[in-house]
Amino acid sequence: MRRALVPAMLPLLLAAAGCIMPDQLAQYQQQVSDVQASLEAASKSQADLAKQVTALETKIGADDPVKRSEIADISARLDQVVRQTTATADKVDQTNVRVDRLSQDVQAARDAARRAAPMLPPGGTDPSASAPGVAGAAAVGAAVASPSSSAPNPSALYASAYADFSKGNYALATQGFQEYTQKYPDTELADNAMYWIGECSFSEGSYKAAIDAFDAMLERYPKSDKAAAANLKKALAFVQSNQIGQGIEQLRFVTSNYPGTDEARIAGDRLEALGKP
Repeated sequence: MRRALVPAMLPLLLAAAGCIMPDQLAQYQQQVSDVQASLEAASKSQADLAKQVTALETKIGADDPVKRSEIADISARLDQVVRQTTATADKVDQTNVRVDRLSQDVQAARDAARRAAPMLPPGGTDPSASAPGVAGAAAVGAAVASPSSSAPNPSALYASAYADFSKGNYALATQGFQEYTQKYPDTELADNAMYWIGECSFSEGSYKAAIDAFDAMLERYPKSDKAAAANLKKALAFVQSNQIGQGIEQLRFVTSNYPGTDEARIAGDRLEALGKP
């Protein structure tokens, strides 16, 4: 749901937790860098393709069928790039959730260490503490090593569904995302999960199911940062299912309601390709 990353908080968490999970923290730091680089590259690709479309439209006449076909091809490539950008942004969201979870685990570990302190004999020494801070570190390590228990892990469930989607296992991905939205409707990634249910149906060519899924997501999470993408894919689903009139109306909705976004630009390119600027 959120896009803002704060990489600087990772070293702070490391300092707060002492020697707790340095490998995990280093891994998350690398993930932050990787997804930011991917997002920048995808955004650059979108900008470059959009410039190509604009240059062609300026250079040629609107009635040249050959050139119009070329513009339509570039617009289709733009659609693919926006999907890749959405996927990259989703990785950003997942990394944010992992960082939040890690922060919660560190806080839980601190609480466990504080609770363990009064259990020492008055004036006595904890026999397991061979060096200052070892007992506290052990308590913290135990708390972080077994964070909360037997409940299903929402991050693992979401990651599994997303992995299925990435591999083209759309039926399994849909099941996983549906389970996630049912069990964790108030989490940061719940709107993302509903969005990917629509993407699964779209990828399978089930355009009516895709439209229904995007509508359900927009109804439940109207302020989601994936609202523009959901409305755009809904428009493309109309066009793909030969409901051109509704598709044009939906594309115009995107351009008017999300001005200045990549989705609005792509919607405008599609309207141009359909001869309905």
